[in-house]
Amino acid sequence: MMDNVFFTHPEHVSANRLELVDQEATHASKVLRFKVGDELYASDGRGNLYTTQVSSISKKSVLADILETDYDPEPTIKKVLVFGAIKKRDRLEFAVEKAVELGAWEICIFNADHSERSRINEDRLQSIVLSAFKQSKRRWLPEVTYQNSMDEVFEYYPKYHSMMAHVEADTHHPENLSYNKNLLLIGPEGGFSAREVELAKKKNTQMISLGKNRLRAETAALALLSQFLFTT
Repeated sequence: MMDNVFFTHPEHVSANRLELVDQEATHASKVLRFKVGDELYASDGRGNLYTTQVSSISKKSVLADILETDYDPEPTIKKVLVFGAIKKRDRLEFAVEKAVELGAWEICIFNADHSERSRINEDRLQSIVLSAFKQSKRRWLPEVTYQNSMDEVFEYYPKYHSMMAHVEADTHHPENLSYNKNLLLIGPEGGFSAREVELAKKKNTQMISLGKNRLRAETAALALLSQFLFTT
């Protein structure tokens, strides 16, 4: 049974062998106590799942021979979750973790007009993304991008269809995703500014409602993503 899937960077994969390094190697050898000859599963975050057999173990490296490769192509429909920076670290990390589990292709965090500025530990967030990626047994590792404004978001993601969760929206049920590239926009705790709403409208953004209750930013992000769990 494939209980644990390790991450190996694509540069550590050759035609018939791969290597786990650093924390992944330590987790395999010291925590889970893999031994030479054991079967080990690893993903490179680029669609490949490798079935391997451990051939060598050292303190910071685990080498494994590739027995089988199973490739999962990129999803046809990509969902990029875009949300205003959340000041409280635990809520920000929760939103990122669950976004990975719910199938976000990328996660974009931006400084919204109403965001409370705070320092984001990008290394820690990347670690959370990797952990959620492995736990959910995804094949493609989501990227996290950071933008300074909604203007930069639209510049960074040109030709994307955008949907904005907005309290004054008339549409209560978002339509099924029919575009290949989609931006799902969520505001910060203070909501979107009037300027941001007007900017979104100029970009032909679809305004949708997530219900009558006021949601925290991280809850809104998960509520919007969960609308499209079966859209791939």
